[in-house]
Amino acid sequence: MKISQKLFLAFIGLTSIVLVATLSLARWSFDQGFSNYIHSLEENRLTHLSKSLTTLYSQSDFNWNNVTSEQYERLLSFFIPDIAKIAKTDRKGPPPRAGFREGRIKPPPPSASGDTRAGIAPHLRNPERRGPPRRNGPPTAIYTPDGVLLAGETFDSLEEKISIPVTYDGDVIAILYSNPRVEVDSQSAQAFFEQQLWTSLWIGLLCLMLASLISWVLARLLLLPVKEVIKSISHLSKGNYSERFNEKRLDELGQLMNDIDLLAMTLDKNRTAKNRWFADISHELRTPLSILCGEIDAIKAEIRPFNQVQLKSLEQEVMRIKHLVDDLYQLSLSDLGGLKYHFEPLNITVCITETLNSLIDKVSEKGLSINFINSEKVIVNGDKMRLQQLFTNVVLNAVAYTDSPGHIDIDLIEESASLLILVNDTKPSVPLDDCEVLFDPLHRQDSSRARRNNGAGLGLTISRNIVEAHSGSITARPSNLGGLCIEIILPIFKESH
Repeated sequence: MKISQKLFLAFIGLTSIVLVATLSLARWSFDQGFSNYIHSLEENRLTHLSKSLTTLYSQSDFNWNNVTSEQYERLLSFFIPDIAKIAKTDRKGPPPRAGFREGRIKPPPPSASGDTRAGIAPHLRNPERRGPPRRNGPPTAIYTPDGVLLAGETFDSLEEKISIPVTYDGDVIAILYSNPRVEVDSQSAQAFFEQQLWTSLWIGLLCLMLASLISWVLARLLLLPVKEVIKSISHLSKGNYSERFNEKRLDELGQLMNDIDLLAMTLDKNRTAKNRWFADISHELRTPLSILCGEIDAIKAEIRPFNQVQLKSLEQEVMRIKHLVDDLYQLSLSDLGGLKYHFEPLNITVCITETLNSLIDKVSEKGLSINFINSEKVIVNGDKMRLQQLFTNVVLNAVAYTDSPGHIDIDLIEESASLLILVNDTKPSVPLDDCEVLFDPLHRQDSSRARRNNGAGLGLTISRNIVEAHSGSITARPSNLGGLCIEIILPIFKESH
């Protein structure tokens, strides 16, 4: 299954879950709201009923014993609101009588006969005229504050029932209880509930279709940059490092695209360096080998006599090849971390002095001079043999690329926690933009490759690896003397007390 299909199904699945949850909560909320509405109507009915009971209580000499059961029943039957039309109750009977709307009762005016029970309906004052009406509303009961049933339904438990106190002058004289059931019975109410259900289902189906369309569009839009990334990685795997992303994004995919572009540029640079590496090594090896082959052929053809002069010339070319192979071997070891180091506290001043003494002949042959005057003792933690190799490479590089007559200055500057070693030579110099590439393998500032008699341009590369192994740094910049300045920073050894 493609990732676009998985993403589409994920969107649809998530939308379906959210939609079902939303519709279920909406249905539950509707049922709860409908139940609360019925309870509110019932509380309103009981409130009006409590007022009439208060009137009946006052007109019965403030004694419930003076109230007959017929009076209770007829009073309860008058307060049947419209909820009786939609709430199923324990009893069924004829609809409420006309004239008693929304639980309200209008007491008739006092009769001419002087009946003092004003506020009570005529058929309550004369219960013998007609039988007790049948109640078709929710089950309702009147209890005393002590829990004694006065009239109405008998409940097994009064918990979870709607209750309204009946008060007179601030005292509770009775409590009304009701137990409405929110169960749809009428055809109109059932039709309303079915209509709401089907409406919810159609709305859910429409939302699901809309979500499917949006999910399909989003899946395609979100996968477009992913497809571009896959395409770019495919180009990289085939060795095509020139492809770049044209779209600029500010999100995580944009960062990934930038990283892939950087990776492509790095791979392209490494491939170019590798090709140049092979070309430079081939050139460095071909030159002495060509000389060797030419001189051997001349000796074999007896064009040149085989004597000490020719033997020394052959030896020079062989040593040149050996020097190149040794440099390559040292570079490979330093790159792979194979160079062995034996760190110990040593005086860097003595190390530099011994190195310069071993190179004095080569410096003099070139017509150069070296200035190094430093008698201070500076201790660093390093490998003496590797540090001497470092200074040898740096000084020989300065000797090879400094015109005669000229001079090389070496200065030590001790800072708080590090030692700065400056190696300055006289002209010619190097442009600032080319200083960093001096540490690349086989790099030469002179393209003719005729400036030096031996070596392959690996000295500074090996020097950088040695310095980094000593937790230092090495850089190059144009010198104030007109040539090149090599800056080496090494940490100063601090004795622990």
